[in-house]
Amino acid sequence: MGESNLGIPILGERLEESVTALLDRYLSALWEDSNPLGMVPERWLAARDHARLILLDCARALRSDGAPAPAPQLGPALSPAPRHLPRTRLVDVLRAMSTLTDLTLERLAELVASLPAEERHPALARAAAELNRATALRVQAAAAAHEDQLLRQVEQANTDHRSRLAGEIHDRIGSSLALAFCHLALYRAETAAGRGADDRITALEQSLHEVVRFTQRVVSGLSPDELIEGLDASLRHDASILNLRGVPLRIEVSGDEGRLPARHREELFLVLREFLRNSFAHASPSSVGVAVRILPGRVDADAEDDGLGFDLLHAASASHGGLRTMRRRVTELGGAYLLTSNPGEGTRMRLSVPLPLPSRPPAAAPPPVPAEYAGNR
Repeated sequence: MGESNLGIPILGERLEESVTALLDRYLSALWEDSNPLGMVPERWLAARDHARLILLDCARALRSDGAPAPAPQLGPALSPAPRHLPRTRLVDVLRAMSTLTDLTLERLAELVASLPAEERHPALARAAAELNRATALRVQAAAAAHEDQLLRQVEQANTDHRSRLAGEIHDRIGSSLALAFCHLALYRAETAAGRGADDRITALEQSLHEVVRFTQRVVSGLSPDELIEGLDASLRHDASILNLRGVPLRIEVSGDEGRLPARHREELFLVLREFLRNSFAHASPSSVGVAVRILPGRVDADAEDDGLGFDLLHAASASHGGLRTMRRRVTELGGAYLLTSNPGEGTRMRLSVPLPLPSRPPAAAPPPVPAEYAGNR
C-alpha cells in the first residue's frame, strides 16, 4: 500500500461510523425536497435500507483499500410500493440518489480534514469514485426492479383484458347466438305446425346482426352498444325467446328506470339475462322469477328458479365463465353479489348496486347496501 493511500482505510472506518447520522440528514433532506421517498413511511423504510447499503458498500471498499474490493452486500433495491400506494416514480429515486450523494460527499470532505494534507485529495478522490460505483450498482438494481414491476403490471393488464374480453364475448356473442338458435327452433316448430313464421326469421336475422355489430366494435376498439330499450322491456323480450318450454315466468321491475345510468342498465341486463339463460338452458325449472327494485340511491335485484341447482364449489373450481363474469359486472359497479345453489334445490341470485346521487337536491345519502350482502363483494 503506497503512502498516499494510508488515509483511505481510515476514511472508510469513519464513513461507516457516520452511517446513522447520514441517514438522519438524508431523511431531513428528502422532507425538505418534498420527495415521496422520505414523506411516506412505507417508502422511507425501503429508501433508508437502500441508502444504508450504498454507504456500507462505499465504506467497506475504502477500508479494504489495496486488497480486492468486497462484493457489494446483498440486500434489496428500492422495492415496489405496497399495493395501496401509487407506484414509485423513477424520477423520485434519481432525485433521492442525487441528494444522498451530495450529503455523503459533504461528510467525506469533513472527514478528510483530519488527515494529513498530502493524503486528503487522494483519499477524497478515491472515496468519490467508490461512492459513485456503489450508487451506480444500487440504482441499476432499482431500475431493474422498476422494470420488472412494470412488466408484471403490463402482463396483469393483458390478463385482465383477456378475461374481460372473454366475458364480453360470452355474454354478448354467446347470448345473441343462443337467441338466434331459439328463434330457429321456434321457426321450425311453427313451420311444422303449418303456421306462418316469417317474424321468427326476422328475429333470427336481428340476433345475428347483433353478433356481427358487437364483433365489429370489438375489432375497432369501440365500447359495446348501449341498451336501447328499457331494462324491463329488454328482459321480457329476451326471456320470451329463451323460454322455449313455456316455463311460468315472473319479471317485475319497480321504481323509476330513469334513475339508472346507461352503463348500470346495460350491466344489470346482461347479469339478469345470463341468469335467465342458465335457468332455461340447464336447470329444467318449473318456475323462474326476477324482481328488480330501483330506489333513489340503490338498485336491488333478486332472481331465482326451482330447477336442478348445482354445486357452487365445483363450478368455482371449474372457473365457470358466465358466473365469474356476472360477479365481475356487479362488483365493478361497486355492488354486492350473492349466488346460492345446491343440487336439487334450485338457484338464487341476489345483488345490490349503489346508484350515483342526482346532481340536484335532495342530496341525501343513498340507502346502505343491505347487511346480508356483507362479505360477498
